[in-house]
Amino acid sequence: MMAKEFRRFAYLVAQENITSKTLEKLTSERFQKELKNSGIQSLEIYEKSPNYFFLVDGEPYLNNSKVEEVFSTDFAELFPLERIYEFEQAAVYNAYDGQLKNANGKIKRFVWTLLLQEDETLIEEYKEVHSMGKAWPEITNNMRLVGVKDMEIYLSGTQAILIMDTKPDFNLDEVGPKWQKLPREEEWQAYVAKFQRTDPNSSIQEKWQDMRQL
Repeated sequence: MMAKEFRRFAYLVAQENITSKTLEKLTSERFQKELKNSGIQSLEIYEKSPNYFFLVDGEPYLNNSKVEEVFSTDFAELFPLERIYEFEQAAVYNAYDGQLKNANGKIKRFVWTLLLQEDETLIEEYKEVHSMGKAWPEITNNMRLVGVKDMEIYLSGTQAILIMDTKPDFNLDEVGPKWQKLPREEEWQAYVAKFQRTDPNSSIQEKWQDMRQL
C-alpha cells in the first residue's frame, strides 16, 4: 500500500526505443512485485503514439539516479520530466529529486496529453501562468467543486501531459459540461487556447487526448 508521503517521477519514452519484450517485462505482475524491493511502489505506463508515458511513485528517499539503477537493464538513461503545475501546489521540486507528494486515498485517474505551439516565448509564458501561486483562484475552486483531488501537468518539449485524480465516482461525461459553465472557466479556456495546438472552439475533452494505460 502506498505510504502517505512519496516521490513521483515522470518520463516520456519514444515507442521506437522500447521492444515488445521489454514492454511485456515492465507490465508484468512479477516485475511490479520486484520493484517494491527497490523502493518503487508503483509503475504506471500510458500510451499515445508515438510515445509511452511512465509514472513512477516510490519511497521519499528515491531520486532519479536510484530509479535509473532499477531500470538500468532496460534504459541507458532516463530524463525526468519537468512538472509545471500542481493543484494547490505548496513547494517546487527539482525533477531529478522527484516530486514529493501525499497520497489521496481512493481515486479515479485520467492521463491526457496535448501539443503546445512551437514557440519558445509562448511555452515560457504557459509555464509561468501555471507556476506556483499563479493559478486563478476561481479555476482551482471549480476543480474542488467538481471532485478533482489532484492535478499535475508535466512538459516534454512542446508536449504537455496532464494527470488528474478525482473522486472514485467521478463521471466526466456528466461533470464536463457543468464544469465548463463554472465561474471564469470559459475565460480561462479562451486564455490558454493561444498556447495550444488545438481548435480554440473545441471542448476540454477534445483538446486533451486520452493516453491509454497498459
